[in-house]
Parts: sequence; C-alpha cells; structure tokens
Amino acid sequence: MDLHQLQVTYQTNEDRVLLRVSFRAEDGTLEEIRAWLTRRIVKSLWPGILRSLDSLVKMTQPQAAHASSEILSMEYQASVTEIKASGNFDIPFEAAADRYPMGEAPILISSFKFQVDTQEPVRIAFSGAEDEKLEIGFTQKAMHGFCKLLQEAVRNAEWDLTLQMPSFAQQEAMPSPRRLLN
Repeated sequence: MDLHQLQVTYQTNEDRVLLRVSFRAEDGTLEEIRAWLTRRIVKSLWPGILRSLDSLVKMTQPQAAHASSEILSMEYQASVTEIKASGNFDIPFEAAADRYPMGEAPILISSFKFQVDTQEPVRIAFSGAEDEKLEIGFTQKAMHGFCKLLQEAVRNAEWDLTLQMPSFAQQEAMPSPRRLLN
C-alpha cells in the first residue's frame, strides 16, 4: 500500500495528537488508520526522527557527514517549501475512506521503532497498547512534511515542547561570540 495522506492535529478534548494516515491500496480503495500520540510519545518520537534523518544523511552522503545537521536543515526547508508550493498542506484530508483496517476509533500508541536503510524510506513501526501495529514508510519529503505537521500540532497543544531541526536549535542555543578589538 502507498502512503496517500497524513493529517496531524491536536485534539483539545483528549489532550492528544490525532494522527490520521490514509493508504491507497492496489485495487484503488482508500484505507485509513487513526492513532493517538500522547505528549510522552511525541517527546521521545522527535529525537528518534532527527536521529533517523541524520543517519540517512550520513549513509547517503558520507563525505558530508560532518555537516549532517546543516544538510538536514536544508533538506527540511527545501521539502517544506516544495510541499507548500504544490499546495499539499492546503489539501483537506480525504474523510471518505473505504476501509478502516484497525477500526474507526484511534489506537493509542505506546511505543515505536525506527528502521533506516540506505535505499529504502525511513520506516516507523508504531505499536498500540493492545498489540496493534502501524508501520509507515516515509520518503524524505514525506518525513519532513510529517515533521512540519507534528511541529504545528505540538505548538497548538501548548505542551511546552520545542520541536526544532538540529542546526536551528544549535544556532539559538549557542551564544554569539563576543567581538574584541585588538
């Protein structure tokens, strides 16, 4: 199945982030899976996303491994700009799924695991509290889009979490060098 759409929204009444993922099956039907992401899961998921993207940069561009943070930030900016330019962030989530393989109620995610291979999309295997499994393969652009959606949902949640790409976080954390006159 191919990833069709992602939606990541904060749900005030649940104090959780709702992840909706739709897949286009080989026969053309649209399948949707819904999952709850708690603050605890998001807080531990973000560093895992950054590590997996960083690992991917180091595996695919070993000669530039020393600049992986900067490359990651540039790829993020380029992907988000491309997604915005194509209008994909503005396309409403298709609510008319043909099937809900895990039911219409969202599963509560309790853990996740990353798989990073050079020639494959980054895979996140989410596990639910009752042994439900959801695995999503993200192309680089889709992962950066997911990051942007997750950042916006967390900002709306007001969870006091800051989800930043590495070089931006490093630049803000580093004090400006003092200039001295010799």
